[in-house]
Amino acid sequence: QGFTLESYKYAFSKKILFTGFFNSVFLTVVGTCVNMLLTICLAYPLSRDKLPGKKYFSAFVVFPMLFNGGMIPTYLVIKQFGLMDSLWSLIASLAINVYNLLILSKFFKSIPESLIEAAKIDGCGDVMTLVKIILPLSKASLATISLFYAVQHWNEFLRATIYINTDSKWPLQVVLRNIIDMVANDLNSGGEVFMNPENLKMATIVITVFPLICVYTFLQNNFKQGVMMA
Repeated sequence: QGFTLESYKYAFSKKILFTGFFNSVFLTVVGTCVNMLLTICLAYPLSRDKLPGKKYFSAFVVFPMLFNGGMIPTYLVIKQFGLMDSLWSLIASLAINVYNLLILSKFFKSIPESLIEAAKIDGCGDVMTLVKIILPLSKASLATISLFYAVQHWNEFLRATIYINTDSKWPLQVVLRNIIDMVANDLNSGGEVFMNPENLKMATIVITVFPLICVYTFLQNNFKQGVMMA
């Protein structure tokens, strides 16, 4: 009873916690950059009505959203590409989220066609139009989609337990889960650790959520605008 920081002290006493933190930071930053690059490159063409074969490309994108291969085929593909036991397996296996892709494509489509035509008259190609016109007008939506991807990578757990076997490569969520399991097992076996596992769970939740709260603070205005526009 009473105020105590023992759960936090115990969690931070584990060196693997900091390894997991840096793994999650790498996964979140690099993964989000890859996600946004691929999503933008696909969302912009799909937002243009003059895209040849747009109907077939749209169907190709939406179909996996409804029917996908499942866990085992995805595991075999990752293994075949030699990405097992690597953080790149977590990035490559979910490079594009179709839901986020459709939201961004819809926003790109809402940008007046006259702006794009004016850019082409001034000599801009498709790439330059995207960089100079579309992206600057889409900062709020880009910030929102980036936050969606970042949260998805930061909360990575299930696929990490499937694709990664080395504890030094585990993301933060898996590390925290294993710390909780160690305490529970130690209590059950009558070890030296005397700590309420529920207290440790609550502490790990705070450790997990705090970095995202800091990021959200800086993106709050853009996030609100982006959600409203989407």
